[in-house]
Amino acid sequence: MEIRLNRSEFLNELAPMQGIVERKTTIPVLSHILLRAEGDQLRLAATDLDVSLTSSVTADVVTDGAIAIPAKKFMEIIRSVVGDEVHLVEEEPQWLTIKAGRSRFKIHGMKPEDFPSLPAVDEEYGIEIPFGRVKTMIGKVLFAVSADESRFQLNGALLKLKNGAVEMVATDGYRLALVERPLDGDGREDEVLVPRKALQELLRFEGGDALGYQRGEHHLSFRLGRRELICRILEGTFPDYDRVIARDNEKDVVFDRKQLSDAVQRVALLTGDRARAVKLEFADNQMSVSTANPDLGEAMEEVPCEYQGEDFRLGVNPDFLRDFLSAVDTDRVRFEMKDENTQAVGFPVPADSGGQEGEEAAPAEEGRYLCVIMPMRI
Repeated sequence: MEIRLNRSEFLNELAPMQGIVERKTTIPVLSHILLRAEGDQLRLAATDLDVSLTSSVTADVVTDGAIAIPAKKFMEIIRSVVGDEVHLVEEEPQWLTIKAGRSRFKIHGMKPEDFPSLPAVDEEYGIEIPFGRVKTMIGKVLFAVSADESRFQLNGALLKLKNGAVEMVATDGYRLALVERPLDGDGREDEVLVPRKALQELLRFEGGDALGYQRGEHHLSFRLGRRELICRILEGTFPDYDRVIARDNEKDVVFDRKQLSDAVQRVALLTGDRARAVKLEFADNQMSVSTANPDLGEAMEEVPCEYQGEDFRLGVNPDFLRDFLSAVDTDRVRFEMKDENTQAVGFPVPADSGGQEGEEAAPAEEGRYLCVIMPMRI
């Protein structure tokens, strides 16, 4: 194999591969990237056996060939060298020489035959979704995906295609995030569990083109430009999330999003690592957020809000509250609450809303977004 290619373009396609490869693995080849030169392209591939990513770079291919190269060290070399062009030569089996500017490296690789075969998605159903919309939706629910490996059906988000809309839902049992956006499609309905790692890697993609989505029997394919991400479908039954969303919370409270986020962050400084809880106490047009830790001390801050009604209080995990506030892109947020034993449901307040109409007042093209936060005993 011998090729020459543009270093900057090469780096752009190498970078997302780093999130796929396994750094600590009992299968050495999974920490490698497969390079295959043919025609006028250098094709790249990385996999951890559950999630795979392929891409390509335009190259001047002198001699066809393939080799699997250690991903982390290879990326460090390409990033560190200077010059616009990179020259790659396999001068002897499993040894790749890298030349750029005045630099010359020689690193050991593995046979391409040792690299796992990548899955292919035989199209059962496919659709195109504006990528910017998908990226925004992932950012609004990813924080609620469970990290508990024993609850595998919660280790991803439910992607649901409906007539005229696409919905994404995630929950870890303590909170739930749901976002829905309009979608031009053929009216077909479908739902599938997308694993956390695939969602994280899709966030690394860039570009404003449509994202090609295909579903096979056991795998999903997401294609954007030269990149294709293929992941195994998560097995299991996602909870009946509609039952978790409280419908009879009669108390409406509206906050300035930044004011609330900053106050919660400051008070949370005195919460313990294990007992992550703050107390919210509501009165007319006023809320106080506080915590008391016998080992660290106490903290309290008052936050103005729009609320008229009886006094009540609620215990919440401050991290859950801040995750939701970070995902919201409006200046104000609204919470529907009932009492200290009932979950709080948060919504963004659109700029043209008076604050009491909630999510339903958003313009039709915006769809809906909500977050359910379960209460804590305080």
